[in-house]
Amino acid sequence: MSLNKLHPRLQDHVKNKKWPDLTPIQKQSFNPVYQGKSCIIEAPTSGGKTEAVLFPLLTRISGTKSSGFKILYIAPLKALLNDLALRVIPYAKMCYVEAFKWHGDVGQNDKIKQMLFPSDILLTTPESIEAILLRKPNWREVFKDLETIVIDEAHYFALTERGSHLVSLLERVEAGIEKQPQRIAVTATVGNPNDLLSWLMGNRLGGEYIQVDRKTDKERDFKVHYFVNDGEGLQDHLYTLLVQKKSIVFERSRSNSEDTATRINERNNVSQTRFPIKVKTHHSSVSKRLREEAEESIKQHTETSINAIISTSTLELGIDIGELDQVIQIGGLNSSASFLQRVGRTGRRPDRPQYFRGLCSDEDELVLLAGCVNLGLKHVSEGILFPKKAFHILAHQVICLCLQDLGTTADHIWKIISKASCFSGIQRSELDLLISHMVQEDLLRFVNGNTLLISNKAESEFLRANWKRLFAIFDTGPMYNVVDGKKVIGTLDSGFARAQQLPFVFVLGGQEWNALKIDHEMQQISVKKNETGVAPKWKAFGNYDIPFELAQEVGLILMSNIKLDFLDLPAQRILQAYRNMHHHIYWESKKWVLESSTEYGKAYLWTFAGDKINRALYNLISSEIKGELSHDYMKVVIGLEKENPKSLHDIHDLISSFRFKNEQELQDIIEEQIHVKWFSKFSECLPAPLAQKTILEKGTDFSGLVRELNRVRISFVNAENASTLS
Repeated sequence: MSLNKLHPRLQDHVKNKKWPDLTPIQKQSFNPVYQGKSCIIEAPTSGGKTEAVLFPLLTRISGTKSSGFKILYIAPLKALLNDLALRVIPYAKMCYVEAFKWHGDVGQNDKIKQMLFPSDILLTTPESIEAILLRKPNWREVFKDLETIVIDEAHYFALTERGSHLVSLLERVEAGIEKQPQRIAVTATVGNPNDLLSWLMGNRLGGEYIQVDRKTDKERDFKVHYFVNDGEGLQDHLYTLLVQKKSIVFERSRSNSEDTATRINERNNVSQTRFPIKVKTHHSSVSKRLREEAEESIKQHTETSINAIISTSTLELGIDIGELDQVIQIGGLNSSASFLQRVGRTGRRPDRPQYFRGLCSDEDELVLLAGCVNLGLKHVSEGILFPKKAFHILAHQVICLCLQDLGTTADHIWKIISKASCFSGIQRSELDLLISHMVQEDLLRFVNGNTLLISNKAESEFLRANWKRLFAIFDTGPMYNVVDGKKVIGTLDSGFARAQQLPFVFVLGGQEWNALKIDHEMQQISVKKNETGVAPKWKAFGNYDIPFELAQEVGLILMSNIKLDFLDLPAQRILQAYRNMHHHIYWESKKWVLESSTEYGKAYLWTFAGDKINRALYNLISSEIKGELSHDYMKVVIGLEKENPKSLHDIHDLISSFRFKNEQELQDIIEEQIHVKWFSKFSECLPAPLAQKTILEKGTDFSGLVRELNRVRISFVNAENASTLS
């Protein structure tokens, strides 16, 4: 691609910046984007993805004379929008077009002006788009000349329910303006790009995947350190690493971030050094002003600027914080994509390596972090599981369409919403069942025959606080506090907390806890130490499910004798101890292993298939074998009852029988057994059968299970020998 294809002012900008050339992704993306083709654009962090989208779009729309928003640019965070605006608005002005940033912190007067005299480019979030569709009657007029929709950090959206909300909004916008704008999704990494493309396009045909080869010659300086005796020396080592370097330290929770920052400040006070380590925290509980101060200060190189930001995943996305010397991870990770995102913030200059340090004091977290780093070295990201039966999001959209159109019909809802990928597994009869239930629960009402309106009950439930509960499909935060009396123990992922049925036992901070009460409004779990002797059914590895790809990598690492050079000596010793514990299994890819333990009266099905596949297996097996069962990302544990003992052959035959059923047939086995519980603020809108389907899809991977059942062989293993059955 020649630079002379760019708008003349953008050509001048490239020359003034003394860029030797456009980046590979910018060259490869120009023609498809300029020509209006829908696409996925994947390039690593700092690969120039924003310009890869903006330069061809600005070149194209600069000659358009029509009024109204022409480009809708959607990002997941207000902070990311603020950062984008610093680049997008100047680029737009160069090309004689206007851009406007719209989110919750922008004044109402400016928003009113935009609805009267819209800019060419609108930068916003899904929640703000929902607010526009519900509160701005002339939205169809300002969007009527929309040409392109850009989704930034698409992988982040796709991993959460906000992604289902977003693709629903795209269908509603297109239905309102009666045209199909170009759709572009921008991502740093994704393991299954074709599925992401299907998510982006819905029932539309076309779309292409644009990617450039990652640089393999980039020097990497990766090291993972292990600290024995409950982390003795970890904080001292961290302090040493931070001296005279610009760093991000990623912690696993908000409370851990604050604790680490406190220890660093205490060390500064004790040492009375002339050059103290200056840090700030960055997470969802920190105010917007303080987060922005941290982002700005880390960019500076002055006596008052900070050395490091102690962050949760909030700085994993593409917020610009300048050139970093290193990224440090404390504890485990559950995602190679997250590792690639984080480490991609270092080594941006050609002469600097990517620099990563992992600090662990927990053996299980060490093994997972080793798996993430090993996958990252191979540039492998895990695949995203895309929902197809998001009934709770469908309920939300039914309410929103009733408000948007001042009354609607089931036929009209289905015509619009059924095109979104997140509803592709839903039948029309299931929409009718949902609406019937919402009418029965007095959330909707029929008028004039088949016209639907929301009821007074729905208004009081969802429209209070200036409709804010309706604009967002998520609640206040992604984590639940775990409290023992008045003492905060730690945090748990909201997805896990909402999926549990009381009472349940889990492990957090090396201690088993018995959950006594869950307050979903306060996002709090009350616990006491577990003294029941009941084995925990879940273990907190960073509080998130371990995906299939990472579980497989851990299995391969444990079964091999290959030295991982990025591990320090204590970490290598821990890994070797883990290998010694598991080598007798003889597990390998495309093989599951059944092991019996007469001492404990249990059978172990070693799959290394990840939490969601193993959870599906656990539920299927427990529907046929009564007894104490549990599971984690490595295995399913089956209690062998003395009264009705099952042999390994019985278990093998049961698992083999699942091979003769398709995905829906397997789901049907356990669907009715699923306990209906609160998992969303729209849970009450769902009848039990639809809630069960949603819970099952959110917590399991039956598609992956069917895939694995059809490709694995099952082996028996015990202390004396190992034999194989197909």
